[in-house]
Amino acid sequence: MARAVLALGEGLQAEATCPVCLELFCQPVITECGHSFCGRCMAAVLGAPPRPAACPQCRASVAPGSLRPNRSLGAVAGLAGALGDEACRPRCPAHGEALGLFCEGCRRPLCALCREEPRHRDHRARPAEEAAEQLRETLQSNLVFLQKEKEEFKPEGEKKSDGLLGKVASERQRLRDTFKQLQEFLREQEDVLLAQLDKAHGELAKERHKYVSSVSERKSMLDKLIAEIEKKRDQPVVEFLMDVGKTLSRCEAVKAPIPEPVSLQLQTTVKNLSETSQLVVDAAAKFKVNLLSKIDRERVKVTLDPETASPYLILSKDCKTVRLGDGQQNLPDNPKRFTGSPSVLGSQGFTAGRHYWELEVGDRDSWAVGVAVESVRRKDSLSVAMGKIWALRLDWNRQYTALHMTPAPLALMEEPQRIRVHLDYEAGQVTFYNAENMMEILQFKASFTEKVFPYFWLWSQETYIQLCA
Repeated sequence: MARAVLALGEGLQAEATCPVCLELFCQPVITECGHSFCGRCMAAVLGAPPRPAACPQCRASVAPGSLRPNRSLGAVAGLAGALGDEACRPRCPAHGEALGLFCEGCRRPLCALCREEPRHRDHRARPAEEAAEQLRETLQSNLVFLQKEKEEFKPEGEKKSDGLLGKVASERQRLRDTFKQLQEFLREQEDVLLAQLDKAHGELAKERHKYVSSVSERKSMLDKLIAEIEKKRDQPVVEFLMDVGKTLSRCEAVKAPIPEPVSLQLQTTVKNLSETSQLVVDAAAKFKVNLLSKIDRERVKVTLDPETASPYLILSKDCKTVRLGDGQQNLPDNPKRFTGSPSVLGSQGFTAGRHYWELEVGDRDSWAVGVAVESVRRKDSLSVAMGKIWALRLDWNRQYTALHMTPAPLALMEEPQRIRVHLDYEAGQVTFYNAENMMEILQFKASFTEKVFPYFWLWSQETYIQLCA
């Protein structure tokens, strides 16, 4: 019905529109030829001073004094304008009716038909004008409050940010200076130790040359003396005895010991330098380990949980190493223990954050390492429990497998023996690296909603898994 009324209103507006200005008639006048126009439009057509002109519609002559007011058409134009204003009012998109009500529960305008719908029936509805007046007052009070808040709004968060930015820049410079000083110190010590080694190398080379020369000279003397004795022993008596003393003297001289290839003092020097070099290597390794252990906050110390270990697995006293035993041990069957597969969990679980641990698997097969959620099925076989396990497995045929739901074979270029398992709980990532060169082996995508534990599985007595310190 409302749409029909609006359509009639549009038709009425079209009839009440001046053909000259295309607006609703304003003080309309009618010509002798029966056409109506706004009074001001015809005044503009007749000109000033008024003179006869052609009718804008039929081109008939219109004399200045022939125009008569058309008051009825003016009233119709007024009604058409009122209908147009009504048509311009927002209407309900569902019913086409005017939005004359306001639902306080839903905080939205309604038409009369919307008011009867079940979702609005229990809400208070007020006339739109009344609701708008009250809400304008509410908004005005909010405006006053917000303007006051704006005047008093002097946040100091930037000062805190600036302070932290300054601290970061200061720490950055401090670290640069510290590492620069450390590098300079290490270079100085390197230069000193290398100079000592270079000096020892030079002295060794000099003594070696001297030794090689002595050996060569002694060999030459031996060759000459042997030839001389072989010749002399067959000489006649008098001729033999003439210079036999010189020959005997040379024999005694050639029996003198050859000097040592390296002097005792130089051997001691090399030994001391070697010990110093080893001390430097050990100190550097210890320094790196200590430094990483202090700043690497993602690394966690993982131990094996005896309460979860399968009766077929044997754990070391420090709970760092696991092997497969000869048979089943007599252990209490608690709810946490794996009895369906030779598995064991780490003692510490994680519900947030980034963590990693490293382990050694040796060069044997039939092992799996990774993570499992707390609800993993422990009394069933590995094939049943796989849905809640994310692991890297090396099978008996040396085939690497991504172990989750359906196992997927992997083609690895190398066989890692030390593995890093990295867990990012929030990102839902489990990543495996070759810890020796930090090359990525495998990454799982998951969505964790419960505690996650390190997971280990063994199926060969020749294999072991050892957690690294």
